[in-house]
Amino acid sequence: MRIPLNTTVAPSGTLRLVLRDQRVEVHYQIDARSMTSSARPAGDREIGVDKGYTEVLTDSDGQRHGTELSELLTSESDHRKIKNARRVKIRSVAEKARDAGQHAKADRITRNNLGTRKRDRRSSRWQQTVRTTTFRAVHAVVDKAALIAAEDLTKTFTGLARRGRNVNRRLAAWTKGITAEALASVSERRGSVLTLVNAAYTSQVFPCCQALGQRSGDRLHRTRCRVVWQADHAAAINALHRVGDPDITPHTPYQRVKRIVRERADRQPDQTADPGLQPTLWAESETSERSTLINK
Repeated sequence: MRIPLNTTVAPSGTLRLVLRDQRVEVHYQIDARSMTSSARPAGDREIGVDKGYTEVLTDSDGQRHGTELSELLTSESDHRKIKNARRVKIRSVAEKARDAGQHAKADRITRNNLGTRKRDRRSSRWQQTVRTTTFRAVHAVVDKAALIAAEDLTKTFTGLARRGRNVNRRLAAWTKGITAEALASVSERRGSVLTLVNAAYTSQVFPCCQALGQRSGDRLHRTRCRVVWQADHAAAINALHRVGDPDITPHTPYQRVKRIVRERADRQPDQTADPGLQPTLWAESETSERSTLINK
């Protein structure tokens, strides 16, 4: 049997035929060392990253990678919400027709309006776009990193019941699994070291003074240091700080992490901001207001 291929590259080695959507896919393995990206050199720095929803990664330099991820996730999630709501109505019409004995009508509705072929093709295209965006962002980080410190997000989210239904639905589509796969794959191929650290409270600790604060949206406000941190940037810096931390390991419970952070901050109550750490977001208007109040 001859199968026409849509590529000019002849597959070799062990072939696997996959029947999907009435099409035949030919899968085969390639040596990762032969890929062009494998010859791309990695950087020589230690970089911390934070995985996010609005972007794929934010690194400890404050640079955001894959900023189009938010639009991809939000638009697809909202599209599925609308389409699924319409399918529910159409399915209800088909069920009523079948209950009324109009089996031919019910079969036509099911066959012409409740198929999954177009939906599956759209989902496949969307997943490929997300993967391309994610891998491109990870490559940009590895371009400057010999060591990458990333949060271990294998645990599930908690407290999502307090969020809105739209937020829960969109977070359910969050592709943190693809990001984790890309970090592991790209770093291994290009010779960079990936180190997973404990994710607890990384986005609520101020890198300038290591104090535990209250996050408000995507910002961390610190009155003593008179700075406003972008939470993802702070999380990336804190992830880098936790590499080799003897007290906070990847398996340390979050309750103990919180206690350790507070104990460290209490031991240094008068610590000022590290001049080497600069926030990515500075609220000038808020600073002016605080200065006016202090002068008064």
